[in-house]
Amino acid sequence: MEDTKILLGKRIRNLRKESGISQEGLAEQTDISAKYLGQIERGLANLSIDKAIKISKALKIDLSELFDFKYEHSRKELKQQLNSLFDDAKDKDIKKIVKVVKYLLK
Repeated sequence: MEDTKILLGKRIRNLRKESGISQEGLAEQTDISAKYLGQIERGLANLSIDKAIKISKALKIDLSELFDFKYEHSRKELKQQLNSLFDDAKDKDIKKIVKVVKYLLK
């Protein structure tokens, strides 16, 4: 399992991108320097609760959502999960999965 700071940083980055906010924009909205925000997103800096509250407000989410890491995994972990799913799937299900994935990646 990845380090909590790295997962938190990935979560913040993903939520920021989903919201269509640039790193500079979020930094400005939260009164955090862009350099420090970049360090947070890379898991290199500690995040105080005050800064976490500011970030969650700027992203228009509940504070608890910042810590919802269940989908924040490394590429390696995600590939392992997919391989595990494929190992247990029937051929007809694999074909359906491939169609869905191709559709989602368009």
